[in-house]
Amino acid sequence: MLKKCIPVLVFILLFFGADAQQKNAAYYFHQGIQFKNNNNPADAAASFNKAISLNKKFDSAYVELGHLYTQARNTPAGIYNYKKALTINPAYTVALTSLGSIYKNVTQNLDSSLYYYHAALHTDSSDRETYTAVAWIYNTQKDFDQGIFYAVKALDVDNNYKPAYGELAHAFRSTKKFAEAIVQFKKNLAISVVDLAYLYSGYCYTEPNNKEGAMEQYEALNKINEKMAAALKRQIDKMPAN
Repeated sequence: MLKKCIPVLVFILLFFGADAQQKNAAYYFHQGIQFKNNNNPADAAASFNKAISLNKKFDSAYVELGHLYTQARNTPAGIYNYKKALTINPAYTVALTSLGSIYKNVTQNLDSSLYYYHAALHTDSSDRETYTAVAWIYNTQKDFDQGIFYAVKALDVDNNYKPAYGELAHAFRSTKKFAEAIVQFKKNLAISVVDLAYLYSGYCYTEPNNKEGAMEQYEALNKINEKMAAALKRQIDKMPAN
């Protein structure tokens, strides 16, 4: 009878032993978060590594290590840990955007950056920062039509997101699509009053020497942001007389 029970006992011990390991891994992970929040990166890294030693598939621990190494400017280690997380969970958005950011801002490998940012947008299509980063990359590569597309996508998520307005205005002005820019900014202003939309539409009116349109934007802008309005007025004053 005892012999028959041995396999069952072994299974129970293995099951509960594995379960205890998982709990211990979670414990060390949360301990690492506490160390990180208390500005103790060395102990945080040790805790995350301990969590990983107990659970080899702890994707969040790899991501946290990636953050620590990236903040310490150890770029190769940061990339390694983010990619390790992605081997476990290919749809881990934070790992994808973190790699996109490293390749964009640190190594300037824009093609790799686009690859990871696009993958991130596939898993989360509501991230205004990722859309804007993609718009910036396309503008940098002088693919302004794509820059416009992704800047507009960012503003579809958050019509008040100012960095996206900057990328949108840069792309429109670089391609001299002033009429299209004005139409787009009017759409944005129909949703909510945004000072940059008035500013950039005013600049677009100055390009074809439409002083009346530019002054309309100036007057509206002056009610909400006098500093920006003054910048637009300076540009208007430089316009040639009709």
